[in-house]
Amino acid sequence: MLGLLDDVRVIELSHRLAGSFCAKLLADQGAQTLKIEPPGRGDPSRYEPPFLGDQPRADNSSLFLAYNTNKRGITLDAASPSGRDLLQRLLADRDLLIESYQPGELAAMGLSYETLHEINPKLIVVSITPFGQTGPYRDYQGTDLIAQAMGGFLYTTGQSDRPPMGTALEQTEVVAARNAAIAIMASLLRQRESGQGQHIDVSIMEAVVSTPPNFIHLYSFGGVISGRGFFSDRAVLDGMHIPTRDSDVTLTTAGTGGNPMETWAEFLDEPRLRDEKFSTGQGRSENWQELLEIMRDKLSEWHAHDFFQQAMDRRLVVGVVQSANEVAHCPHLEARGSFATHDHPEVGTLRYPGAGFLADGENPVVERCPAPRIG
Repeated sequence: MLGLLDDVRVIELSHRLAGSFCAKLLADQGAQTLKIEPPGRGDPSRYEPPFLGDQPRADNSSLFLAYNTNKRGITLDAASPSGRDLLQRLLADRDLLIESYQPGELAAMGLSYETLHEINPKLIVVSITPFGQTGPYRDYQGTDLIAQAMGGFLYTTGQSDRPPMGTALEQTEVVAARNAAIAIMASLLRQRESGQGQHIDVSIMEAVVSTPPNFIHLYSFGGVISGRGFFSDRAVLDGMHIPTRDSDVTLTTAGTGGNPMETWAEFLDEPRLRDEKFSTGQGRSENWQELLEIMRDKLSEWHAHDFFQQAMDRRLVVGVVQSANEVAHCPHLEARGSFATHDHPEVGTLRYPGAGFLADGENPVVERCPAPRIG
């Protein structure tokens, strides 16, 4: 199967995960992607744990291996005159440059957008930085957790009587990468029509602000400030994770036809759920501890996946809190062909999640090559 982006040529000049993942999203769809790393140590993520086999080597970082599939790689010192000249020659016939230098840094190296536009008018330059290319914070450094804090996300996450709780696994970098990929696809359409590139400015902080849950909208529309616990502190049937005999499950009132407690009472054969005090959302919130004990008592009789299947078969909406092992061996994902494999010369065969969608019934991830070795 041909890649969806086989005719797109990309250079990645990024040293943060958002840039690497954005380039991966394109490379996995067939874009001809060249990753440029600094000589010597290469990309910083090569030295981030966990390492395969607990061996801290440049080719063993699971983070680097995951974020850099289907790319070719070279090392190049873009700050040196010879490196700059070579990079300019490489960019002369490319469609796209993805970079994550601090604002003004590439310009100081003689690689400003204006200079690159003169070399290649159709070149799209995508800059992914913590706070964007403009504004009073533009020169500040940032991390995933800083983006969550500054974007307002930490203010709303966690329980109301405890400190803020951030999300794990570099989620703001991932969201920023997806925002960049969407902007790139729109810009490629414009490039095909006009022959002109443009400069796309992606702020990781703004990726947080533009991402649900709708805590920003609650304030910007109606002046409501939603603090921690606003959504789920007492929402036993809308967001709590409750143990079964083997795993936790997540419950919702979706699929209950507007009469959640009658539906759950019938399914669980539990008449206590029909008590009038549980009939409204306010009542369930006021009596959440009693409701939680009832649900814990009933769910302790079930195995998680049996509960999931029977509840979903009755049009209830629930989920199993699956481990990585359960996700990797999920029969539904297996049936959809959701994973891809690559053979790496150093670490062997690796299995990767696919694109998250199918094209004409097939996983569109092009299995071209694993993450590149240094140089």
